[in-house]
Amino acid sequence: MFVTTPEQGYILSILQETKFMRKDQVFKLLNSVDSRITAGYTDRCLGQMRHIRKITWRTDDVICLPDLYKEPKDDEMLAAIDIMLDLTDFKILVVSAGPAPYKLCFLTEQSASLGSYAVIIVAPGSEEMITASLHGADPESRTIIFLLPEILQKNNIETALPHFFAVYDGGKYRYFKGGGRGA
Repeated sequence: MFVTTPEQGYILSILQETKFMRKDQVFKLLNSVDSRITAGYTDRCLGQMRHIRKITWRTDDVICLPDLYKEPKDDEMLAAIDIMLDLTDFKILVVSAGPAPYKLCFLTEQSASLGSYAVIIVAPGSEEMITASLHGADPESRTIIFLLPEILQKNNIETALPHFFAVYDGGKYRYFKGGGRGA
């Protein structure tokens, strides 16, 4: 039985929920915990994890759990992880996939407090259904990040929950403030 390092254990704890991660996301994840961690160290961690069959490479830059090798990579989850990492100053404390309509929920350490977020992927035409599914949700539970392919979709989303909109633009995500209490 091989023992993983604390960093490898942290990677695996996130990967158990997300199922897939890109190599650059693993580096950002580790580097947020310890700024001394380098890309080379991340590569060695991933190499060791592959050697002991804790992970496998799904593509040249995407890792997954070994039993998911033949599954199609989840681009929506990879996008939700990007958003999670954008909102994390230090460490991800808790992460979970779902439940619907949420793609990814997480609790993160931030410079002055904790942040509780949920990412919802909004496909064109699904705005009304997603809005309805949030009816009655606890407004104090978390801040919602709606990931939109088009910024104009934000006009079709109404909720009293604190929320932001994220749109991929020019190689990074742009965030727009929504409404709700505490946003």
